[in-house]
Amino acid sequence: MASRGRGRGARNTEDPMECIAQMLEALVHNQGGEPAEYRGLSAFTRHDPPKFEGGFNPEGAQRWVANVEKVFNAMGCREEHTVPYATYLLCGETEDWWRFAGQTLPQGKGYIQWEAFKTIFLGNYFP
Repeated sequence: MASRGRGRGARNTEDPMECIAQMLEALVHNQGGEPAEYRGLSAFTRHDPPKFEGGFNPEGAQRWVANVEKVFNAMGCREEHTVPYATYLLCGETEDWWRFAGQTLPQGKGYIQWEAFKTIFLGNYFP
């Protein structure tokens, strides 16, 4: 019996289990639309963490760190994502500062650790 045209690359799926397996395979393939890091960043920003623009605002800098850490704790953020997520919130002058300061920090375990970031950040914005 000749197969009717079911589209390019379609397999004959008269076996219900084979059909279900193909559907599950398609679902798994389509769910990975964006990498986990981006899904995590999306989840982080949904908590509406504050941005930080810099300037002379020592109390604001300390409050910003506390608010960002509050979001990290609430969402169970992995250590290796904390600095990239936090620095995503820097804008204006602080974004420029980070572009250069970030190059000076050591990367223990393959990433910049939150405590190292916090030390240099507060050292600059909370003297």
